[in-house]
Amino acid sequence: MKKTKLNIPMLMVLISVLLLLSACSGNNVNQSDSNKETQSPGASANTGSDKPSASADTDPFAEKMTLNVYHAGSWAPGTAFPPKEDDVQRQLLEKAVNIDLQMTVPQQGEDMTKLNSLLAAGNIPDLIFFNDRTQAVKYYQDGVIAELDGYIEKFGALKSRFTEDQWNALTFQGKLIGTPGYEAVSGIVGWWIRKDWLETLGLDIPTTTEELFDVMKAFTFDDPDRNGKNDTYGMVVGVPKDGNISSPAGAGLGLNALMWLFGVNPHKVDISDGHIVNHNTDPRMKEAITYINRMVTEKVIDPDWVTISEGAKIVEKIQKGKQGIAFADWRMMDNPTQLYELSGEEVEWVSIPPVKGPDGKQILGESAFQGNLWAISARAAADPEKVKRILALLEYWYADEEAYPYFSYGDKDVFWKLEGDTVVRLMPEQATADAYRYNNHYKMPRRADDTKYYNFKSPEVTGAAHQTNISHSISPKPSVYLVPDESDSLYQDRIKYVNEMLLRFIYGREPIENWDVYIQTLEDTYKLESYEENIVQQFKEQGLMQ
Repeated sequence: MKKTKLNIPMLMVLISVLLLLSACSGNNVNQSDSNKETQSPGASANTGSDKPSASADTDPFAEKMTLNVYHAGSWAPGTAFPPKEDDVQRQLLEKAVNIDLQMTVPQQGEDMTKLNSLLAAGNIPDLIFFNDRTQAVKYYQDGVIAELDGYIEKFGALKSRFTEDQWNALTFQGKLIGTPGYEAVSGIVGWWIRKDWLETLGLDIPTTTEELFDVMKAFTFDDPDRNGKNDTYGMVVGVPKDGNISSPAGAGLGLNALMWLFGVNPHKVDISDGHIVNHNTDPRMKEAITYINRMVTEKVIDPDWVTISEGAKIVEKIQKGKQGIAFADWRMMDNPTQLYELSGEEVEWVSIPPVKGPDGKQILGESAFQGNLWAISARAAADPEKVKRILALLEYWYADEEAYPYFSYGDKDVFWKLEGDTVVRLMPEQATADAYRYNNHYKMPRRADDTKYYNFKSPEVTGAAHQTNISHSISPKPSVYLVPDESDSLYQDRIKYVNEMLLRFIYGREPIENWDVYIQTLEDTYKLESYEENIVQQFKEQGLMQ
């Protein structure tokens, strides 16, 4: 695999790399500094000890150190920090490992632009957050970020905080290039069905793809709401604006969920018996496309599906009470009163597992992949003591149980309180929440299974749905490890062609009989063989294939 270069002028890249070991340690930051002493937020948190003079032999944090952090993973991008004396979380972090924390949080959508400008100016952060593993790999290949092998083993609490799969996700060619940033949540979206319509029509919950289709037909044509009108539909789905059914933007739009019933999704790659299986050309994809085209042809889905490109539109459709099946977010289903406001009727949605596909498997989709990460810059890594201090910071931030509520929920007595030994979440007025919006910069340790964090209104419904979804999620396909080959000039055109053709088959604008022509075009025009050879090479480099 050829080296992939940064998306900034080459001269600037060379300058930044040359400055890795020589640039001064200053950095442009948007966190307010203060000369005041750190204030303890309360005895319930492990705030660290005061730092009297001590030798480095007895106190590894005896010497105060400045750490420059580039934080592009905040849930409140661009939000200004308060003065240090008002920033409880900053106080906790600084006091725990004796640092002066200087943190830059870029505006929404400016994470890479801002980082590149810092690098070009020689203002290289010590710790950098990447929202995407592929981006991090590019910077690693260009020598901007460092390997962490040999260090992470010394921080047992941090290492045990995450699973082996999460750590493996952050390796590249056998080298660890970062630590997990935040846990992505699996099982948020899942299958929901109108139980009241099933009862009205005397139908059972479907368990196979054929039964699912039969229920869709009944919901569409048998007047399940008994209003005497032909105004109901079996299912509501949508299409992402970029046409990529498997993109994150399409996760809650339903088409990808229908495809997973057949075990495939666009642009995914499997390894089977020592060979790769390209989902774009796999016979199971043809089955999935044929099934969805049948839904379109027999008009069992809402005809507006071609214009629905975001989850909010799915929600609007569900709230109007004319849809019988949806692939929806449990956070929306957690508040049933919202479902009655527009429909004007009592509705009963229930969570169901994905139906069995032709192979008998019940696949909801992939579990969340640990694609975001913290990386230590190569310049910072030139000082082993700085690496240790950074990892000590991350270990405290992510693994200290007493401090966990401060980071994951926000300020004590504003967003949570203690009742005995029990943490209770508080829901302040919006104005108060807005005043503390900067708390979201620190919520990285939030656990993916933390029910307090999600504050379910109907945990017996929503929590159960979440567990159902998780139990039918499969491990991420190995294609999550692939990085675009810079020498592949057809890479984007190939993706675009696949997206367009799959949708044409679904729409019915391209007859399914032309499936072989589609594959032949991929082979001849879009150099499929060369592309797949590169996939094999990358999988071998990752140790996924022999």
